[in-house]
Amino acid sequence: MKDPVNLLPRRPLALPDDTAPAADRVVQLCAFFIGAEEYVLDIMRVEEILPLQRITPIPHAPAFVEGVVHLRGLILPVVDLRCRLLGAPGPETPKTRLLVCKLGMRRVAVKVDRVSEVVRVRRGDIKPAPALRVAGHSPFVVGVCGPPDRLRLLLDLKALLRVELERESTRKPV
Repeated sequence: MKDPVNLLPRRPLALPDDTAPAADRVVQLCAFFIGAEEYVLDIMRVEEILPLQRITPIPHAPAFVEGVVHLRGLILPVVDLRCRLLGAPGPETPKTRLLVCKLGMRRVAVKVDRVSEVVRVRRGDIKPAPALRVAGHSPFVVGVCGPPDRLRLLLDLKALLRVELERESTRKPV
């Protein structure tokens, strides 16, 4: 005779992420390099990671806006994150990638030197960044996570691209 099947639901061994205390919730971050520094973005902002594509330059754009790319019927601005953060463009290599990111209803391609991994971090392990703020500007780096020998800087993409977003919202159609 077979054992009866237990139809009662099992009790969870641990709390699911949505009912865990806020500090214990796990977030996923997309880690990438700009020069020797490693940065992270909330993975929920990143739609896809692409190899470098042909970029069409835009005259009179801010220095960090490299141009636009055509992606499946959409025209996306390309922001060179190295230029935005360090002030100068870097060499393109076979590991250079475009992160297609969501910013509200907009999409933007962010050019990075290389993507390293997707990192799972408890929210409580993300420490606030030091308050280094320029008058009138939101800080780009909003948090720090990782072990002491490999700190990763959490970027606020909206603050980082505010100039481009404001420019795009005031642009009049021709």
